[in-house]
Amino acid sequence: MKVYFTASLRGVQYYERYYKQISEEIVKLGHQHLDDEIFTLNRAKYYNELETSGRESHVKLYQKKILALQTAEICIFEVSFNSLSIGYQIEKSLYYHKPTIVLYLEDSIPYFFDGIEHEKLILKSYKEETLSDVLKQAFTEAQHKKEQRFNFFISPALINYLDESSKKLGMTKSVYIRTLIEEDMKRRSVK
Repeated sequence: MKVYFTASLRGVQYYERYYKQISEEIVKLGHQHLDDEIFTLNRAKYYNELETSGRESHVKLYQKKILALQTAEICIFEVSFNSLSIGYQIEKSLYYHKPTIVLYLEDSIPYFFDGIEHEKLILKSYKEETLSDVLKQAFTEAQHKKEQRFNFFISPALINYLDESSKKLGMTKSVYIRTLIEEDMKRRSVK
């Protein structure tokens, strides 16, 4: 499976060994990484370039991360070090209906994430010695939460309406259809 794994770049100086352990476990479990910047970037140079290169580089960074989130089958985030950008990426991952694994060291409880109720969110604490088992368990849960492809035929009038409505709302057609179904389920009190 294609996996997007990331964590706070600023947190590397404190949690690098955990980040590497997670990354290595993902590969051991037979999955493919979509992004390895957390290990390949020089933090000081990276942040300096972002500060001096202007908006165009910020747009490229955003687009690159969003593409990785959209391409991934499962997204994994390590959140022991607080990061606004990681929080945003987690929110986007859930928005795209990706199984989203959020890992944290036992003594670094992410209280905000612990309060989120979302069917695709998998929140797991770990210790260095339990990480492998925790990650295996999280992947098993994520497999059960993966989206299933559903294709169907609709008339040109319906496809035009779908195109226009999804554009107006700023979402993909599939997200729009899922939203309609979820709203209908709520209206009918279906769980």
